[in-house]
Amino acid sequence: MASPSARATAPARGTRPRNRSELLRAAAAELFAQHGYANVSMADVAAAVNVGTSAVYHHYAGKAELLYDAIDGALERAASGLPTTPAGELPEVAGFLAALILDDRALGVLWQRESGNLGKAERGRLGKKFVHINTWLAGELRACRPELTSNQVELLAACALQAMTSVAFHHLSLPRGQYERLLADLATRVMLMDPPPAGTKPRARRKMALTRADEIIDAGIALFARRGYADTSIDDIGAVVGIAGPTIYNHFASKHDILVAGLLRGHDQLQESLRVARSEGIGPADVLRRLSDAYVDLTLDQTDLIGALSTESVHLGDEAASRQVRDVQRAYIQDWVAIARAHNPTDSPTVARIKVQAAQMMANDVARASRLRRISNLRTTVREAAWLLQQ
Repeated sequence: MASPSARATAPARGTRPRNRSELLRAAAAELFAQHGYANVSMADVAAAVNVGTSAVYHHYAGKAELLYDAIDGALERAASGLPTTPAGELPEVAGFLAALILDDRALGVLWQRESGNLGKAERGRLGKKFVHINTWLAGELRACRPELTSNQVELLAACALQAMTSVAFHHLSLPRGQYERLLADLATRVMLMDPPPAGTKPRARRKMALTRADEIIDAGIALFARRGYADTSIDDIGAVVGIAGPTIYNHFASKHDILVAGLLRGHDQLQESLRVARSEGIGPADVLRRLSDAYVDLTLDQTDLIGALSTESVHLGDEAASRQVRDVQRAYIQDWVAIARAHNPTDSPTVARIKVQAAQMMANDVARASRLRRISNLRTTVREAAWLLQQ
């Protein structure tokens, strides 16, 4: 499972480099980000640096310690790279962060998707270091825009930061200088926006009567999003529904089938919003705005579903049904990018997709942040931020 890039930097087998811990940490970070924590073994990490598994255990007691060290090291590098004096105007502030984020590109996915595998105390220690970065950005924004309220500063800083860290969830590539400028520009757009007034919450959808299978899917998706797929059992799902775990097998052959069914149902909703945007929109800009707003609304109204879509797909495997989910995911992104390029024809396919993914992941991450959901104009602000990211 070791990736070619990880192997390329590995020392010859039998040597004892002084930086072995660093090599192990870097290899683990890459493997966890690419394949998911649950799908990587200590032997995989050992193979990536060309050593025996016992050598890994000499440095780390287990995978969790490796994961913690990988996240902690990236956070320390980011924190130490922040200016200790005011960074200046917001484009300069965004430029500092863009460079740091691209230096440790996997950090976002390791924190958002994999840190749930750590203990509460370990996650808490890492969380404090994330807060330090968020606090630095909010302080810079407050200094440049004193007219904003505390809630506005907090929300705009979070939107800008999450837009930049979206690069952790894809492998799109640009020349380094161009990439830094693009990320900095996207973040600056968000931090300079005028927060819109509170909007009207979309009318709640009428709930349809649920079948037992629907109840199982809802329970499974909620648990996968909150606990993680690997840490959720059939019995856990049954307990939420109010049935014995084995009874679930009358409806689904496995936990994996519940995940697939939930993700496909989620994509059905996304495809419906795409269809409506195309049928009701007048011109590329209107279609894109409708599609973007509908996605933001879905993230805020169905947080667990979007959370599972963005973080748990790594557990799909290679079965036919799993490939179907991936095909649907790719088709949806491709359709959205095509609409974005119709609106901005000078953008290359790569740039357009980076912008689209920034808007999506920003909405996903902000929607799941409980501290932000209390802000009264959250929906209208996130809608506007997502729109600006795609210009």
